[in-house]
Amino acid sequence: MSNVEMSLENACDFVQGELSLYHFFKQAWPSLAGGVPFVDGWHIKAIAEHLEAVYQRKIRRLLINIPPRSGKSSLVSVAFPAWVWIHNPHEKFLYASYGSSLSIEHSVNCRRLIESSWYQSRWGDRCRLASDQNAKGFFENTSGGYRIATSVGGGSTGRGGSILVCDDPNNVDEEMSEVSRDNTNKWRSQIWSTRLNNPKKDCEIVIQQRFHEQDISGTILAQDTDHEWVKLILPNEFESTRRAKTIVLPSTKGKIWQDPRTKEGELLNPDRFGAKETEQYKKVLGTYGYAGQYQQRPAPEEGGFFKKTSFRIWNYSEHGMPTFKNVFCSVDTALSTKEESSYSACTVWGLFEFVNGTNVMLIGLFKGRVPFCELCERMRALSKDYRDTGRRPVVADGRHRPELFLVEDKSVGIPLASYLYEMGLHTDMFNPNPYGDKKSRAHMVRYYLGQNGLVWLPGHEKDNYDRLFETCKLFLEDVLVFPNGKSNDVVDTFTQALLYLRDQGMLRNVKDINAWNED
Repeated sequence: MSNVEMSLENACDFVQGELSLYHFFKQAWPSLAGGVPFVDGWHIKAIAEHLEAVYQRKIRRLLINIPPRSGKSSLVSVAFPAWVWIHNPHEKFLYASYGSSLSIEHSVNCRRLIESSWYQSRWGDRCRLASDQNAKGFFENTSGGYRIATSVGGGSTGRGGSILVCDDPNNVDEEMSEVSRDNTNKWRSQIWSTRLNNPKKDCEIVIQQRFHEQDISGTILAQDTDHEWVKLILPNEFESTRRAKTIVLPSTKGKIWQDPRTKEGELLNPDRFGAKETEQYKKVLGTYGYAGQYQQRPAPEEGGFFKKTSFRIWNYSEHGMPTFKNVFCSVDTALSTKEESSYSACTVWGLFEFVNGTNVMLIGLFKGRVPFCELCERMRALSKDYRDTGRRPVVADGRHRPELFLVEDKSVGIPLASYLYEMGLHTDMFNPNPYGDKKSRAHMVRYYLGQNGLVWLPGHEKDNYDRLFETCKLFLEDVLVFPNGKSNDVVDTFTQALLYLRDQGMLRNVKDINAWNED
């Protein structure tokens, strides 16, 4: 290759790297990763284009959920600020991760990239670091732009930024700690969210893999009623029902960008993580770990602890409802109506005879954060007609009255039971303490479930979980993510109901009968 051809190639690389974060990242890779070879993938270009849209203020809130080791931190936390400063060295970045060591590592790598001969020989006239503020966790350029690294809950967030980035804000090692999750969410809502220099124009990015419904991503998804957040959610194995669709980008030619995969289960980056590696991750991480970190959902699609197929489907369209010999409500109450508190929940169950003895079917559900007086009124309505869950008007006909209210024997449940008793309703109390914690109680009822189990959900077709009654869909939303859901109150009513029926001798299976025979 002649010197002229070489200079033309360098000039082309220079222009491409300056105009495109994606090309910049590929060219910068040797300076970022040493001898580690670069493995390209369409997802890298997708993330880069969305980050460009953030810099251009076409996106002001960006959520990225993607499997680990996908190049996300190198792109978002290292290359992105360096590329932005080529165009606007006044931009001020504030970065946070769950731990200060991780945040500092990204900061050092970004500073090293900017100071590299590769970067300075191309853009040193536009971006040079200031000598009087050039620390590992806080460095400035000579135009006044800066990059600050802090940690979740860290005390160095007194300064603000024009682009705020949370890179792995939740610690996966503390995924089951409710205290840790609550502290992280409070930090983001009460401290981090106030650090935008100009709230009307500045931007926020969150990037992580999922592990719980109440991680930072889950909180954003739950609260984003105004659709302010652009959601780039990329599971390792493609799920057509969750296909990511975002905004119009330069590469999409006037169309909304969407995940380009079309085949169910198609891998995100098979050149790096193929079928063999995917199966290995599933074995090592287990169903919940893989679902969260690689599929970007708190629990597997088919469920984790409880699965869709744990529940039998009663074909209502063909058989109608069975004749119930008993109907009762199982109630779990909350202490408070605050948004972060638990819900009050009530599931309604009907007992009926089938070929394998007494079976039980879900026929109603209520869930809400309501004050005590409203909870009492809701239970009063259910006592007149268990179909009245508050979602649509019901005309009580006297044929759908529950025989019993089973109420958890704690907190608000005690005065609620007294209220129901004074109304003349049959009530009974359930003390969960002898049965252990929530997971222990769930373990105790699992053997009532399965293909030949005793627990049914009504649907419009046999074995079609997409055509269940609306009540059953709401039930599964909570049950399938247990114990990683944002609330376990519906599950508590479910396990409470089955344990009560077992202890009353009203629901039996082979294990129960063998246990009684041994006694």
